[in-house]
Amino acid sequence: MISSPDSQIPSETDQSPQDAPQREESPLFKEFTQKLAGFATPEEKIAFGLQFMRSSISQEGSPRFREFWEGRRLILPFFKENLNPAIRSNLWNEYVELTVEARRLKEILEEQSAFAMEQIDLAIGALEKDVSGFADLLKASGEIAFPASETIRQKASTYSQIQRELNLLNTLASRLNSLRKEIIKTDMRIRFKTKFFKRLSELGDHIFPKRKELIETISSEFEKDVNQFIQNYFKGSEVVGAPYFAIREEIKALQSMAKVFTLNSGVFTRTRLALSECWDKVKVLEKEHKKEVLEKRQASSEQREAIQAKIDALKPKAAEMAMNDLSREIEAISNEMREVSLQRDDVKHLREELYKLREPHKAAQEQKAKELLELEKEKLRVKKEQVAALKEKISHLIKDGAQMELADLTEKAAEIDAELSKLEISKMEKQQLERSLRPLKDVIADKKEHSLLNLSEDDKKVLENLRVVLQQRIKRRQEIKDQLEVYRKALGGSSLDFEKAMHYQELLEQEKERLDKANAAIEEIEQKIEDLEG
Repeated sequence: MISSPDSQIPSETDQSPQDAPQREESPLFKEFTQKLAGFATPEEKIAFGLQFMRSSISQEGSPRFREFWEGRRLILPFFKENLNPAIRSNLWNEYVELTVEARRLKEILEEQSAFAMEQIDLAIGALEKDVSGFADLLKASGEIAFPASETIRQKASTYSQIQRELNLLNTLASRLNSLRKEIIKTDMRIRFKTKFFKRLSELGDHIFPKRKELIETISSEFEKDVNQFIQNYFKGSEVVGAPYFAIREEIKALQSMAKVFTLNSGVFTRTRLALSECWDKVKVLEKEHKKEVLEKRQASSEQREAIQAKIDALKPKAAEMAMNDLSREIEAISNEMREVSLQRDDVKHLREELYKLREPHKAAQEQKAKELLELEKEKLRVKKEQVAALKEKISHLIKDGAQMELADLTEKAAEIDAELSKLEISKMEKQQLERSLRPLKDVIADKKEHSLLNLSEDDKKVLENLRVVLQQRIKRRQEIKDQLEVYRKALGGSSLDFEKAMHYQELLEQEKERLDKANAAIEEIEQKIEDLEG
């Protein structure tokens, strides 16, 4: 149920808490009051006022509460004039709805403003904490990456340290400026804004003076180094002290560093202009160098064509020529190439052409190598078959050895030893085959021992005598060998005269004859022992 408008019309003192003493009116409100005065009836004035109130709080952006409450205050007295009750009731309901909506909107904006203030307070607190812990943040920051430059190589650590501090200060300054802009655009009471601005001002006193000092320091050092670089490598329009391409890279590095470092605008402009002038001088040199390279390339091309003609003349004959003759011709052309000035690409091309001349011969050599490889493979196959056959023979002989006569077994073992000595195999394979012969040798030894045990007493006595004689002859042979070594050493000396040398030579020959006789006698005794044992 809607109350009577007359009973609810507030007095002119019923205003919003935001209503303040008279302040200067805005142009929009002045236009509103002028148009309002032009309406004749209270109904038109109220309707126009309600339209102005609605537009004040429904526009995009921040609502114009001041104009809303001023407009509300102006149209309130018109409700007391003589109006149609039905029209007054409708207009009054709309008036009340707009008032409630404005107050609700104001409460929402105040809540948003309080939240924004809380976030701003937290952000400023975090900034204050970072400013107070500047040293710790600086230690945790990474190294500055900038192009390698010989000009600042010795002071690279100094530049890195200063720029690290500047990067951190720039970040803090950027956060401070962002907070200042946020405070300006956030709706809040002036005293809160003043409080926030005061805190930011105190933070700025710790950031901006130090930042300005470091910018001046790094700017001064960088400009000094750039000027020193120009003084070292540029004498008027000439480039001195280093190849132009090295200086070009140094200029590029310095220009890149000017973008990395935080320089003041004056130094940045001056160094950039100075380096640009140096770049233009280097470009002139580069142009001259390219012209010189082009001339050399043309000269090299002419020389290449002359040598290529000789290679082309040799191509039809290369396949039929002997390899030595072809190599001499190629060597002659190679020597001619060394005597003339050729570009690297031309040398590479001509060498490839010379290499092609050898291709037919290389193909024949490769075929020969392939045939040799096949021959080696065939030899290896035959050798493997021989080894396998010998292993099989050893296996059968070991298996059947116990039933064979000693003489036959010894003969077969000797045949296997002879075959093994003829095989061209590795030392490891030979050792493996010799190990496989051990069981066979054990069988032969067992048979010999069994034969010795079955000898008559006379044969045993003879065998014992033969072994004694064998030991004596072996001992005698060793004495002869020792005497031979004495005579050889005497002949090897440089202090002997001719007669003594002849004498020792005669003694040496006599001892050799004695050694031959001793070897023959030992073989004879060994054979007799073997016959008795067998």
